[in-house]
Amino acid sequence: MKNSEVEAILKFYKDIDLDIKVTSEWLEQYESVYDTRGAINYDGMPHGNNISDSTALLAIEIAKTDTADRIRVLKGRVKDLKKLRTEILKEISSLNPIHKAIVCGFYLQGQKWERIAEQISYSVRQSKNIRCVALEVLGGKFARNKNISRSKIISEIVK
Repeated sequence: MKNSEVEAILKFYKDIDLDIKVTSEWLEQYESVYDTRGAINYDGMPHGNNISDSTALLAIEIAKTDTADRIRVLKGRVKDLKKLRTEILKEISSLNPIHKAIVCGFYLQGQKWERIAEQISYSVRQSKNIRCVALEVLGGKFARNKNISRSKIISEIVK
């Protein structure tokens, strides 16, 4: 996996919780709309119990199907995002301490190079060189992790 792809994944990881939150909110909205238990079937007759208009029945069924499909897709996305969050963190956590400090400091916490260099007791230039090595190592770990390398979400990000 290229360093630019690893960087894209790390930038995505930084905002993955926000993505989960927004997707969950959409899911809640669709589920609240989808709840059809309170719907009344009305055909205009006082004691009737069926909708007599076949076009109206078809429209209701299409709306239910469309909403059900969207709910299914959103639930799958939330599940996939949570799995990716866990897998990416697992791979970052398995880095050696210096690589982990650089990756977490620069990509996840947004620290400046001077601060990162001070923390690991290297020069700024050497810290940037170590970052390249850390990205290569992390890229190998991401490539070997089936959940990350085969993810549709990740393939969209690294395009």
